[in-house]
Amino acid sequence: MSHEREESRSWDWDSPRCRAQLDEVFFRQHDYIQTGSAEHKDFWSFFERFQRFKAKREMSAAKSSRQESREGKARKKSGSVDLGLPKDYDARYRINISVCSKDIEELLGGSEHKRRRGPSGPGRQEITDCRLALLHFLDFNQKQSFNKLSKLRKEQKSLPIFQYRARIVELVRTHPVVVVAGDTGCGKSTQVPQYLLASGFTHIACTQPRRIACISLAKRVSFESLNQYGSKVQRSLPLFSQQIIFAFHYITFSHLADSSIQSDNVFDIAPPGVRKCIISTNIAETSVTIDGVRFVVDSGKVKEMSFDPKAKMQRLQEFWISRASSEQRKGRAGRTGPGVCYRLYSESDYDAFASYPVPEIHRVALDSLILQMKSMGLGDPHTFAFIDPPPASSIQTAVMYLKEQGALDEERELTSIGRLLAQLPVDVVIGKMLVLGSVFNLVEPVLTVAAALSVQSPFLRSAQHNPDCSTTRQPLNSNQGDPFTLMNTFNAWVQVKADRGSGSRKWCRRRGLEEQRLYEMVNLRRQFKELLRTHGLLEADTGGRREPQDRARRRERLTERQKLHQLKRDHELQESTKRKVLRLEEGLEGDALSGSDDEGAGSSKKRRDDAEQTVDIQEVKFKLRHNVNELQEAAYASADLSSRQQTLLKLVLCRGLYPQLAMPDEHNATRKDSEQVFHTRNKQGVVIHPTSVFASDPEVLHVPDHESSEFGQSNRHQLLAFVTLLETNKPYISNCLRVPALQALLLVASSVDSNADCTRLVLDGWLELGLTDGHSALKVLSSALSLRGEWERLLQAQIGQGGLGSSAGLGAGGPKVSRRELDKLCEGLVRFLLYTEVNYSLRRLTALQSQNLYIGPQLDPDLSSASAIGSLFPGMKAEPDPIKGGLRLCSYFTYNCLCDSKDLYSECLRTFWSCPHCDLYMPLTPLERMQHEATCRPPEEQQPEEESESVQTSSSSSSGLTRAYHCDICNKDLTLTSTEILKHKRQHMS
Repeated sequence: MSHEREESRSWDWDSPRCRAQLDEVFFRQHDYIQTGSAEHKDFWSFFERFQRFKAKREMSAAKSSRQESREGKARKKSGSVDLGLPKDYDARYRINISVCSKDIEELLGGSEHKRRRGPSGPGRQEITDCRLALLHFLDFNQKQSFNKLSKLRKEQKSLPIFQYRARIVELVRTHPVVVVAGDTGCGKSTQVPQYLLASGFTHIACTQPRRIACISLAKRVSFESLNQYGSKVQRSLPLFSQQIIFAFHYITFSHLADSSIQSDNVFDIAPPGVRKCIISTNIAETSVTIDGVRFVVDSGKVKEMSFDPKAKMQRLQEFWISRASSEQRKGRAGRTGPGVCYRLYSESDYDAFASYPVPEIHRVALDSLILQMKSMGLGDPHTFAFIDPPPASSIQTAVMYLKEQGALDEERELTSIGRLLAQLPVDVVIGKMLVLGSVFNLVEPVLTVAAALSVQSPFLRSAQHNPDCSTTRQPLNSNQGDPFTLMNTFNAWVQVKADRGSGSRKWCRRRGLEEQRLYEMVNLRRQFKELLRTHGLLEADTGGRREPQDRARRRERLTERQKLHQLKRDHELQESTKRKVLRLEEGLEGDALSGSDDEGAGSSKKRRDDAEQTVDIQEVKFKLRHNVNELQEAAYASADLSSRQQTLLKLVLCRGLYPQLAMPDEHNATRKDSEQVFHTRNKQGVVIHPTSVFASDPEVLHVPDHESSEFGQSNRHQLLAFVTLLETNKPYISNCLRVPALQALLLVASSVDSNADCTRLVLDGWLELGLTDGHSALKVLSSALSLRGEWERLLQAQIGQGGLGSSAGLGAGGPKVSRRELDKLCEGLVRFLLYTEVNYSLRRLTALQSQNLYIGPQLDPDLSSASAIGSLFPGMKAEPDPIKGGLRLCSYFTYNCLCDSKDLYSECLRTFWSCPHCDLYMPLTPLERMQHEATCRPPEEQQPEEESESVQTSSSSSSGLTRAYHCDICNKDLTLTSTEILKHKRQHMS
């Protein structure tokens, strides 16, 4: 006994070494409390106070022991019976939990522990004392939790919605739709799901307009329902919305280019002696409840996104709030206690506010909404009974946009691709990219680009002026455009993840990248891939066949996944019990960026190193969700795109983004890089967003001076296809892609109009192409129309083969798309895009020029040239256009409908030309020349004269190029082609 006391006296409870030895006994990985957790730190703080309390108690117990000894002798003399009850009352006898000690005894008795323990290790007395302290600590925490629970239940019963609990449950059981309306803070979001869950309902889904609102609601409901997050309450964040939330002392910039995870810190508590100040947009009006807010300062202003249907442009503008919003902001103060709201506007200003904010349906684009309405068969959107009908101009703009995208036909009915796009839960532009990418077997790069364009840019604005970041980022830039730069960035990041794993943090920091955006990309990419598989546009996953089949490899993979799942569970458990406190140093650090891996110094670098040594939960989730080997293979394939594949990818992206095109101003070559001006169809004077690769390198968009003639003729004109047109202080276009103007417009434009010799082309009513050589113009136009026709045929066949079946109204037994047909089309498109060398001018038509553009319908249209036009454009039927005039050959091309001064003298504008196949030498227009070339054949291909005479009648009658002709000179009725008529007239002239 004396030996144990000497051991206990030599034991130092405050020594880190001694505490570490006890951690090995009580706070192991599988124990209730793990080393390094928040509860572990709280225990040792509790232990110090518990030891002081125990020392005082032992001193008082020593004094009373002598008196009790005397009393015991007296009871013994009196013959009293000992019942075996404890002589001293101990609070541990009332604790209804215990610490299992069997494995601890085995650990202490083991030879390994004795060897490691040595003479200064913990003895049985220290183990007993620590176990007792741990028991009291758990009891103390349990009592605190029950006190909180009791307070929570009282608060729940005091909410206004509690008295309607039974009524709400009853209505939900008996009605398919129930609307619950109540004031701010009455408990609509947090209590109704719990009422339904307690009443036996399952699969309860709650939607929130913002990511941060979803997170806060999930945490609150799980806390009130006593469920660990992930057991019964979970959250799903497929896409992310922007929010602006900062905190004084601890400052988190969560606007556009910054981390969405940092905004979670707004829920953390401030350290002692520090006041937390939150600066927020109107997201905090109705969606987010932050504990501890006592004061609200209302500026009366809001920056709100609106939509201009005429220019198809989003605007971020500042407005006065409504009275309803003002009341909501006031309600933020004192949600969990008494509060005060300070309004920075007068009462007269308040009275002038609108009663309610503008409905969102009046402020957004209606493309996806109209498409869904059409797929649901709800009739004409103009006559639909909206609760708040949107402007007719917005509906009309959406319908026209869907027509240009090919989702609606001229009768405003869904096309085959429109039915498919309506089933994809993505934006129309992204959906069209995915569909077109599957046609050309460019699924992997298109998946990456579509995911990258669906999230906020990973490039931090704060890194733009950092020379080190710009230098290290330079290899990722592509002069083809921002989509290719984003694809390069994603592929490089995947390679880093496969090679170094958690080293990707440092790699991203050196290049000024926000890694959270890249995680969002890879998650969205996986979702898009599943969508294509679900709708039959992509073959079933065969990745398992590429995995090694040996038992050792499968076991190794299984063990690795088990470890990752354990790390994830441990992290979630630790996060659910950890008390998050803000740190002043983090707020002062900001977003310091450097191109060096040794960046930072002092406490900032230490905190960063400590963070990188902890478990990276994003890395764990990444490895659990994705097959890194498959991603690496896809990244290799996307990084090694051939020139042919890159050209096709640009065409797919351009057609997906159409009609969002911008042409450069003719004077850009004389402007500074930051003053480059572009023009869209309905908005002039837009500029490139500073984050675009073209903002720092606009020379690639200019036509070289030595390749441009005096009249602007060149074969190097380019256009920009863009994703977003947003006006803040300036109208910006972002995520831009450069494409050749002539080739792209002829392949994707929804309207192509020409004059008689096709040297003047007007695209979509606002862009004009001027070609000098009529023969080359007809040849290029004919090739483009042929390629577009084949593209549309193969696209319809590919959609028909998809797994849409009856749901899309498409037959799965349609014509099959053969590899040969697809390769032939791809080769034709690549040759047309890369090797079309035709000089032309490009200009934007003014409003006055657009008003006097077409000749208009003719009272007595001349159909004599309709059959001749068919020889130039095979497979197309010419019909008079009732609006523009001229001949309409297909849904997007109208021939000879443009007003042109040359048309008055077209009969005289002939040049002498000699046919290389026959002896014809006479003045012809370019159109007559093309007609002759279509019918004239070399001598070796011509039939013998006897044979030709025998079939002359049948061939003439069966040819679609001939027409009846009466010659006044010889008074004969003949059936001749237009070229033969000219030959016949020439005979009479000679």
